[in-house]
Amino acid sequence: MNIKSRPFSRRTVLRGLGASISLPCLEIMGGKTLAATVGKSDPPRLACFYIPGAIGRHAWFPKDTGFNYTLAQSHRPLKHLRDQFTVLTNLSHIKGRISGHVHPYNWLTGHNINLTPGSITNTISMDQVAAKYVGPTYLPSLALSWRDGVGTSTLSRNAQGVDIPATANYRAVFERLFPPADKTQLDQAKQRIALDKSILDTASANVKSLKTKLGRIDQRRIDQYLDSIRDVEKRLDDKKTVLDRGRPKFDESSVRTEPQGKNGMQEHLELMIDLIALAFQTDMTRVVTHCLGGEGGPNYEEYKVWAKKAGGRLRGAHDFHHKGGQAHSIDNPDAKVINYRDEMLVGVLARLMDKLKAIQSKDGTLLDHTVILFGGAQIRSHNGSSFPTLIAGGKKLGFKHGQHIKWKSGEKPMSDLYLTILQQLGCPVTSFKESNGSITEILA
Repeated sequence: MNIKSRPFSRRTVLRGLGASISLPCLEIMGGKTLAATVGKSDPPRLACFYIPGAIGRHAWFPKDTGFNYTLAQSHRPLKHLRDQFTVLTNLSHIKGRISGHVHPYNWLTGHNINLTPGSITNTISMDQVAAKYVGPTYLPSLALSWRDGVGTSTLSRNAQGVDIPATANYRAVFERLFPPADKTQLDQAKQRIALDKSILDTASANVKSLKTKLGRIDQRRIDQYLDSIRDVEKRLDDKKTVLDRGRPKFDESSVRTEPQGKNGMQEHLELMIDLIALAFQTDMTRVVTHCLGGEGGPNYEEYKVWAKKAGGRLRGAHDFHHKGGQAHSIDNPDAKVINYRDEMLVGVLARLMDKLKAIQSKDGTLLDHTVILFGGAQIRSHNGSSFPTLIAGGKKLGFKHGQHIKWKSGEKPMSDLYLTILQQLGCPVTSFKESNGSITEILA
């Protein structure tokens, strides 16, 4: 039988786990975090979501600022969570500003990817700095998207600026998140880790012997290479720690990994949201990024519904991004379509926040221990002068919410927000890309 189509029963899972694993049973999407079930404090989590293309700027940005600001139309799904999120306006990459359809490349890096003519260069993304310090977990981080791949499909870049591939298949995400249930498969996974570590040890020894024969510049490059090896070794150790602990027990038959509809944007995102909440609850990973779509598509079924509702003509997602984003009025049909999309995306964010808020930690809720960055890099297609940005959660990490903060255009780097998030997550960093300092206005 095809494993993708076979539902897992709770009895099957428990039989596979055997008596050697004694983790507590978790209620799916409810109950407590893994740490809380054993009376421990919860570690921090981070989730970053990127909105592709333009946003409906007439409906996105609140009319006023401060704690008593008027909620924007696009943010209405978050009305009941008003004290759990903050709207930030006019953050942007300044030295790292780019244009076109390539914004997912540098949204989380702040790097000007066009510095070298004819090629794309990049640096480490903010989420990967966080992943380096907030473990150990089974997966150091999880990159999700609307399609499998690299380039603009993923938001994550490693220490060398290389793309970390994103995953779009729900079953593949689920299977990546958890250690094998079968003891034999668990032992095989441990053996693979031991073999990988042996290979790394050999490579490291060979490189160290080579270093003494090289010049100063090449020696520095070798040092960087050895640092990378040490990072991989640490992640292998972290993974073995989780394998030793075993697969957490929960009702796997309650997890939906197959869509019911066809080409539905909202359903795709909701399936991923539910997996993210499960991953955070079971502590299989603490860092997630999700590119919510492409700059030019795909043309999800919802666009047909939105176009009809707006009284306009049906276009591709790419054209809606351009024409809706450039529209001068909130009543323009193309602008309405983008507004409908934005409100749906914010509704998906509300879904995640509600789920995390319903999961209890030892101290507060899972939402209180999770920082959520939700936004994009363009107010109009190709225009990155003001990033539409929401930050949510993390009250136990020192964040305060319920306000709209607006800076002068082109003055406040997005990197300041990234630095603030990293520091509140407990990362020992004093700067990130073009940061000038933390944003104290969002801290308690």
